[in-house]
Amino acid sequence: MMPVRAISFFMIFLLGACAQAADWRGDVTDFGDRLVAQGAVPGMGVAVIRGDQVVYRHGFGIADVNSGRKVDNDTYFYIASSTKALTATATALKAARDELDLSAPITDYLPELKGTVWDSQRVTLDDLLAMRHGMEDRWPVVFRTAYSGDFTRAKLLELLKDYQPAERGKSFEYNNLGYNMLGLILGRKEKNSWKQAVESEVLVPLQMSQTTADLSGLPEQRVALPHTIATSPASRIPLLKADANLHAAGGHFSTASSLARFVAAHISGGIIEGKRLLPERPLLLTQTQHSQQDRQFGDYHRTGWGYGWDIGDYEGERLLHRFGSFAGYRAHMSLMPDHSIGVVVLANANTPAVDLMANYIYAQLLDRDGVTERFASKLKEFESRLATYREHYKTDLQKRKQRSSALAHQLKTYTGTFQNAELGTMVWHLRKTGLEVRMGIAHSAAEIYNAADNEFRIEVTGRGSVAHFLFDASGNVTGVRFLERVFAKQP
Repeated sequence: MMPVRAISFFMIFLLGACAQAADWRGDVTDFGDRLVAQGAVPGMGVAVIRGDQVVYRHGFGIADVNSGRKVDNDTYFYIASSTKALTATATALKAARDELDLSAPITDYLPELKGTVWDSQRVTLDDLLAMRHGMEDRWPVVFRTAYSGDFTRAKLLELLKDYQPAERGKSFEYNNLGYNMLGLILGRKEKNSWKQAVESEVLVPLQMSQTTADLSGLPEQRVALPHTIATSPASRIPLLKADANLHAAGGHFSTASSLARFVAAHISGGIIEGKRLLPERPLLLTQTQHSQQDRQFGDYHRTGWGYGWDIGDYEGERLLHRFGSFAGYRAHMSLMPDHSIGVVVLANANTPAVDLMANYIYAQLLDRDGVTERFASKLKEFESRLATYREHYKTDLQKRKQRSSALAHQLKTYTGTFQNAELGTMVWHLRKTGLEVRMGIAHSAAEIYNAADNEFRIEVTGRGSVAHFLFDASGNVTGVRFLERVFAKQP
């Protein structure tokens, strides 16, 4: 039996440790509240991982400013390119069971590409995972999978046959293409069967029940809807995601605590809360550097790429990370393997505030000096940058409204259906609010950009692009030039 004196000392130690733990949690909650109050982010889901456990989770702010619905621990956010880490892990797990050969050419799994440049370049699964497949990053496959959702498996393979080598050859280049192709390989029978592969290999074993690639299965009240912080307060923007354009390079909605289980598994080699749920070796393979890079992303210096993970450092600490961004969303998923800690921050606006939140958490967990003062200064700096950004946005809006609206034709002249073999179909409608365009799931209001040249600004890719209408000598619309391609007017 432990002596009474020893028990008292032990209890004092435990109470002190609990108080210290409560302190960082309280500080993190306070910092998140300050970011929301500042307008840096409308809503966030945050989770913190130590070893094989999720030790903190919290919802901040608003899921939908229109309804006032708040974020809680069960709120889903779109994680965009953070999906790449899940897709890569699923691929590595299958390879560990010899169901896939990472050194084999992709034509072993996609025989439709035999005789094409993909075949002659002997592009392998390893090349796809390591982002050094060496093929040009053209728009057709990426646009159809990430934006319009207008594709079949057969159509993607048809488009891929025309892809050509990139000028840089087989060197690292970040893009979606390789992981879109991994999706075709993981799901070799149906359009979106890669979703089932990731679910069975990763989500089910890790009990990530709140991570899904099927948005239609989620009640809207559980989803954080997209916003922009360009306005004050933040305002809603259209949700440009649906089941059809959730893809292997960016295809999941998740809660922060569910995604944190994935991070915990990677920290602890497949163990969560003391139970082995995945084998260690395939996870370590994804964390090993397979390509070299030298890029700065905000506060992070990226030196390498694993399988689905950026490898780099933050303030001298090794950081494995995979971020994601899309119109109205931003995801930060990272871990410091040397300290067995990790952070997930998900937001319903494309804002660098998620990185600031993560950096503050790491400073707290690493018990860095001067955290309060340093991050108070960072908050003030962020507030200034945000004010400048909003002022520029306001000025830009005013300039756009001042553009001449004296079109040579009535708005109904620009309506109709236009097709391009690579990018698909554009449908232009006239609504009460003005001209609108739709490309599958992607849709946008059309804003006059240059009346004299019949140009409109549209946002079907989540950012502004120019669509230029083409006319014949008789003044009839013949097509639309968009993304360097011509869409022909249909009868």
